[in-house]
Amino acid sequence: GATFNQTFLRQWNAGGQNSLNTGFILRQSADYARDKWSATHLLDAAYGLNFQEGIVRKIDDKLEYNLRVDHLISGQPMWKLSGFGSLKSQWYKGFAKPGDPDTAYVSRFLAPGYALAGIGLTHKDAFLEFYFSPVTAKYTVVLDPRLQAQGLFGLSPGQALRQEMGAYMNMRFKRNFPNKLAVDLRTNLFGNYLASPFSIDVDADILLVYKATNHLSITLRTQGIFDRDIAVRDSNGDGKVDAPGIQLKQLSGVGLTYNFGSIK
Repeated sequence: GATFNQTFLRQWNAGGQNSLNTGFILRQSADYARDKWSATHLLDAAYGLNFQEGIVRKIDDKLEYNLRVDHLISGQPMWKLSGFGSLKSQWYKGFAKPGDPDTAYVSRFLAPGYALAGIGLTHKDAFLEFYFSPVTAKYTVVLDPRLQAQGLFGLSPGQALRQEMGAYMNMRFKRNFPNKLAVDLRTNLFGNYLASPFSIDVDADILLVYKATNHLSITLRTQGIFDRDIAVRDSNGDGKVDAPGIQLKQLSGVGLTYNFGSIK
């Protein structure tokens, strides 16, 4: 769906700034099944911009594709043997502060990029999918030479690729309630066997959509991330970002929506 928010002020004594937010959210699945085999594709993408007093800021940026191939286990209709793959990055450059020059970006497409591949088990019912893999390879790539030189995202300076091996869990709860409210919750957990397996990377995302009419909706999206390899906070007050922390993002808006359903 596409979302919009606007603030217009003129001679407003209490102060404030004119602003416009616009963006899109796309979360689309495609399912295929034949005999005991099935495949599930998921594209999760978003992009948003804020226009305020002549300055353009990026407020949302997500690009993720997942593929899971399942084989039904005989005598266990709710359980499947699965192979899973995932690719994740962003559309455009990210900046630490608004107004930074174009050359001062701190991230961009495939810098970083993440890839996961593993085998495991899937349990699926009407509203909940649960996938667990005890053996998953995770790859972090940084294809930008300037960012490579800084040694970001858990890589050493000059390094372009990092490999991890660990356990991975993916959970998705999706339900459309009779009161026109749709809930879509996704949670991903990864523990690296080669480092500290009890230090878990977490990526949780919940999307709430209330359909006011067939094509007009109110959207609320909240995402939380903890990744021990990404520094986001100043741990000792010296002005340098040097430690991991909880990343939070919340976006809401009113906009146009269209439901393609699940493509089969």
